[in-house]
Amino acid sequence: MSSTILHLPTVDSEDTKNANIQSLFLNYWKAIEEYPSCIDLGMGMPSPSIFGSELEAQNEFVEGRQLWQANYQQQAGDRNLREAFSQLEKQRTGISYTAENVMIVSGALRGFSLVLDCLTRKKTHIVEIVPTYPLLAGQVRNVLERLGGTLTTIIPKDTKTFQITLDEVLPHIKSDSVIYLTNPNNPTGIYVPDNVLSKIIATCEEVGAYIILDEACDIPLNLNYNQKNYLDSPVVIRILSLSKTYLLAGFRLGYIVAHPQLIETFSNTYSFSDGNAPLIANKAIMKYLNTPHLMPFISQIFRNKVKLASYRFSKCSSITEFIEPEACFYIFLKIKSSKNSWLIFKELLAQGINVVPGCLFSVREDPWIRVCCCHEDDILIDHLDKLSKALDAL
Repeated sequence: MSSTILHLPTVDSEDTKNANIQSLFLNYWKAIEEYPSCIDLGMGMPSPSIFGSELEAQNEFVEGRQLWQANYQQQAGDRNLREAFSQLEKQRTGISYTAENVMIVSGALRGFSLVLDCLTRKKTHIVEIVPTYPLLAGQVRNVLERLGGTLTTIIPKDTKTFQITLDEVLPHIKSDSVIYLTNPNNPTGIYVPDNVLSKIIATCEEVGAYIILDEACDIPLNLNYNQKNYLDSPVVIRILSLSKTYLLAGFRLGYIVAHPQLIETFSNTYSFSDGNAPLIANKAIMKYLNTPHLMPFISQIFRNKVKLASYRFSKCSSITEFIEPEACFYIFLKIKSSKNSWLIFKELLAQGINVVPGCLFSVREDPWIRVCCCHEDDILIDHLDKLSKALDAL
């Protein structure tokens, strides 16, 4: 396996033995376990309480009431639910998807690993675009170690928003290439511009390459859906999650949207590794999908939280810059410090604050951290004030 970049930054002495992307995420959780009383601005998910009674279906789901459907179903998932997701994606993209374009999986990460297992061969050339989610990057390396292939990591020259350019990507798209990226990006919350993404997809289609789009954080802060017909390509594989969309983190629920022939391939492979489709509480999810005002409501809540957090960050002298996200509820911050992001993370933990260091997303040069800003307003303000004071004390 080869790569343009395979080295992580220097970390604490106790972590140097396993300082690679496949173990750094585990080290992150081990570090957090040492400080159980920390306030959570890292991997935190929104509390249902900030949405009030709007998430009645979610409450019924969590409490295991009548909306559970404990039954086996075909490995692609219940057809009615797949059809409902296809209609949701038609609304979001303008593409006339059907149930044959959709497969239910045990979370976005399982969908990603399934797709890689099906596409990777000894001659496969995987291209990843940094920043990227650490579990995706780790899974890529695990697959290449098992099945063979090569890896190229592209670090954008843009260090302000980490936006990729066509000149940086197109030379790496060959007939055996599999491109993967997060869109919107995790951790920046920025979408790849439509003109750039459409050209990448067109090039993949011309040469017979595949592109995997992890859309787990695709909750736009402004719900102005545009036609995205460029996604309607047999080489595009979209992976989505219900963790953030419907606040079901931990239930490992998601779905894949792709060409029907690919869905059939993925489903057949899935049956020999996972068996039937996961227990996904079909009725509860259908209740979400049949509540059209829910997503605009969630988007508005997230937009307000991001706006509040951005204002507080603009007042912190230790934050040299931050990226205004277009989606989800994370903000990526650059810290005024000569230390790397892992050391900053460890020192913040010691002061009772958990964030996510930028090195987990393969951002290795400057000290960036990712902050989750989806808490009740008074709690969020308190946590961000403590973060600002802690950063000033570093």
